[in-house]
Amino acid sequence: MRSGLRRLGAMPPALETLPMFPLGLVALPGSVIPLRLFEPRYLALHEHLVIEDDHFGIVLIERGTAEAGGGDDRFAVGTVMSAVRSSVLDDGSVLVFAVGQQRIRIHEWLDPQPYPFAVVEWLGQPAVDASTEPLVHECVRLLGELVEVAASLGSDVSEPNLTIGDDVVAAMYEIAHIAPLQEIDQQRILEQESASAAAEILRTEICGIIEILEHESGGT
Repeated sequence: MRSGLRRLGAMPPALETLPMFPLGLVALPGSVIPLRLFEPRYLALHEHLVIEDDHFGIVLIERGTAEAGGGDDRFAVGTVMSAVRSSVLDDGSVLVFAVGQQRIRIHEWLDPQPYPFAVVEWLGQPAVDASTEPLVHECVRLLGELVEVAASLGSDVSEPNLTIGDDVVAAMYEIAHIAPLQEIDQQRILEQESASAAAEILRTEICGIIEILEHESGGT
């Protein structure tokens, strides 16, 4: 698949047009998302990805549904994805695997024919400060604790193999992708311009899940 987005000459350099896929899920930078495409408009999008440009955006649907042509409200912050592999299934649908690259902000939705299209701004990585790395390490510890509690309740879960390298923001997004968070909480994390603020949301939500599981197990 080819790469490289098209800029509109009349637009400020920071804005580009991008094919979009509104969904009922949040794609985070670094996450691998499998997508099964079967609607005609998204099969047309797949042709665009193969022939012209392997990038597209995913945004979370706030209200409504993306089925049968839209009628949905969408969040303004999403993630640009790179389609790294696709295959046509026996029923004519297409399975696409895409990797999250970078956050984007939607400035304007364009004519949705033949598939959704938007004017987007590429957002930089959230700012890191002195508290970011300790918070992310705490999230790693809490995720391990969550797995232990879930396993004690009979869930078939395994210890995540997480390592925090130089990129603590990437590690934070990986935890947010793995942890059983609500989509709205993943969206809140995605929208933060402060990595520490995003990590604090993640820490709070994982703690809340642990408390719920411990209550179910009869713990205190």
